[in-house]
Amino acid sequence: MNRLEKYYGLLKDIYGKSIVEAFTVKNKNDSKLTMNNELDNLKAKKDYQRKENEGCITCKAIYRNPHFSKRNLEFPGWIGYLDFSGNTPAKEIMIIGESPPKLKDQINIAFGLGLYTIEDDGKLNFDQLKKIYSEEEAQLKGIIKNQREKNKLWEYLNLLFLNKLDIIKPKIYITDLCKCNDDKPENNKVNKNKDMWEKCLSKCLIEEIKLINPKLIIFQGGSSYTFVMRYLKSERLIKSKRSILEETERYYPKPGEPDYYKKSFSEPCFGRFPLNGKNYYFFKIYHQAYFVRWFKGLEGTQIFNYINQNSQFIEKKILKEVLNIN
Repeated sequence: MNRLEKYYGLLKDIYGKSIVEAFTVKNKNDSKLTMNNELDNLKAKKDYQRKENEGCITCKAIYRNPHFSKRNLEFPGWIGYLDFSGNTPAKEIMIIGESPPKLKDQINIAFGLGLYTIEDDGKLNFDQLKKIYSEEEAQLKGIIKNQREKNKLWEYLNLLFLNKLDIIKPKIYITDLCKCNDDKPENNKVNKNKDMWEKCLSKCLIEEIKLINPKLIIFQGGSSYTFVMRYLKSERLIKSKRSILEETERYYPKPGEPDYYKKSFSEPCFGRFPLNGKNYYFFKIYHQAYFVRWFKGLEGTQIFNYINQNSQFIEKKILKEVLNIN
């Protein structure tokens, strides 16, 4: 079984055959997988509905309730195609979040990937979204005001990676540590169930990393990073988080120097970890929620200091050395 078939099988094990076949198209040469944009761009729909006999066995075991088939899912996102030919990366950059986001964020992420059309004034196509989210028009009226330049995830990544987002975006594959959440608010505490997250990681995410085989893994926020490191340690692939961090001090100002900012910004969480006979570069960045919280005109703010202090490191180490982008 080739990589594409293994990846396709993994998706069906998580989301169900009907969902995977509706949202993706296999290339005729059996090595490429594209996102299907023909169904009114259902990529970010809040309630994917699995068929009762399809989907994640782990979730079925933990959530023995009538709402299982309607658990909130977020399908992986990418631009163009995933290429599984040879041993090269299907996508060079893999962004790993925590869990499916709110409707607003799901739409904005899909919008940033170019999965929705926009009007001449740069706004989202409201009529198009109404067809997809027929029961959530009230939320859409607020969401529709978001224009491309106001999408916080993409704005954040563009600034962090030195205004090279147009080059980087086609290389990105977006996924989550936890693939779905219960849609009932009263079950919110259950969503954070560590046992479920560990099962999701060991049965789904680790295999996903191996199959996508990226050059760089970007952990957005602490949860995905913490759980992956915990797994690597439990499997005795690493001794500690510190043992796989790479030396980066030469890129950063020292305490007392004019450009030295808050100590929390002094060094990134960057390095390589072993998995499946390969060392994967990783870079843990702040969650986009921090960007939204900090963004008030940019210059002079914490996010400006954070981005400014990381710029030399990102240019020389991440862009040039890891991703070969000049």
